[in-house]
Amino acid sequence: MAGDEDVPIFSSSRFFLQLSLMWPLKNEQPKWFYLRLAVFAVLLYLTITLSIGVHIVKSLQEGGIDISEDLAFFATSICLALMMILYALKQRDLLALMLDLCNFAQFGKPPQFDSVNKTLEFWVKFIFAYCIFGAVFYNLVKIIEIPQCRRSRKIPGTCGSLIQLWTPFDPDDGVTASLIVLYVFLIALIMVKVTLMVSVQVLEISWNIKLRIDQLKSMLLGCFDDDVVASRRRLNHCIQYHIDIISYSERFNECFTNGMFVHLATTGLVCGCLENQIVKEHQLEAILHIFGWIGSIFVSCLGGQLLMDSVPLDKFSSFLLLIDLQSTSIADAAYGSKWYQADVRTRKDLILMILRSQKPLFVATGPFNVMCLALFVSIMKMSYSVLTLLN
Repeated sequence: MAGDEDVPIFSSSRFFLQLSLMWPLKNEQPKWFYLRLAVFAVLLYLTITLSIGVHIVKSLQEGGIDISEDLAFFATSICLALMMILYALKQRDLLALMLDLCNFAQFGKPPQFDSVNKTLEFWVKFIFAYCIFGAVFYNLVKIIEIPQCRRSRKIPGTCGSLIQLWTPFDPDDGVTASLIVLYVFLIALIMVKVTLMVSVQVLEISWNIKLRIDQLKSMLLGCFDDDVVASRRRLNHCIQYHIDIISYSERFNECFTNGMFVHLATTGLVCGCLENQIVKEHQLEAILHIFGWIGSIFVSCLGGQLLMDSVPLDKFSSFLLLIDLQSTSIADAAYGSKWYQADVRTRKDLILMILRSQKPLFVATGPFNVMCLALFVSIMKMSYSVLTLLN
């Protein structure tokens, strides 16, 4: 099977996912890739997730302690670990899909392919920079607040790290505290970009499928300009392209549906907890954290929406997407062609293509919903419900 070097697109997102242990290194054997990811997941659960869980239990036993920050990090660590595992299990299928999206031998390169992917590469790098800045800023704030943390805490816990952890030993020892802060910060650098990078890859793949849908529409509009034989040949070509696009969408859905379900199930809870921190404590670092989660779920919902709607890239770049979102379809392009010049058999085949085109392509979030902008609004409503519950 061909490797990463044969995929000219998605290079930045694949590289950043390598930094999160979710994409194999060059020429790395699958067994070593899965082994190092498994070791990291076990260490994460044993050292971070369990420590947060114990801290939450002791906070509840003490009473009068706001546990929203602990709940947010506890849900985050579980979500990120599950997403890492689910993504890694589908990595080979995902690479095969990427290779097919770069194959233009049969239908040619879609218009604006290079410019669109160049723009997407810019946004991937921007999002990665935001993730790193957020993690560094969050940790610096916690380090500055060490004296305040030690005065106000009611139960033993680490101060100065991104997350307050319960430890069975003295967390205020200078060497021990420094090692804990460094360890948690390194873990955060690996994991902080997981949801955003996976979400961005959803957007990248969906936009590349959308480019092929737009190309198919252009082919359909000029399908019946010549004689009957040439028109029939062009329609067969379009039908085959349509079948390939449907196949791309189905494989795309299989690669991401379980991970997106975990993302969906967690985001509302995490955002609600972070909103509670912002309302009660006015924490600037919580604002950076919540923007990351809102951005990741918005990007993935946008990617799902693109499979159902056609949106010009300049509207995305100018952030007018929600205002000017307008749907067009393959069926509309087929009906807008000069089908009336074709013979009866060709018209019947075109009708079948139109009927299939009316069934939208989508990315599912498990068995319950699909990724779209309406789902994004529902998740934001859910986060508000969590906020009211915590208050």
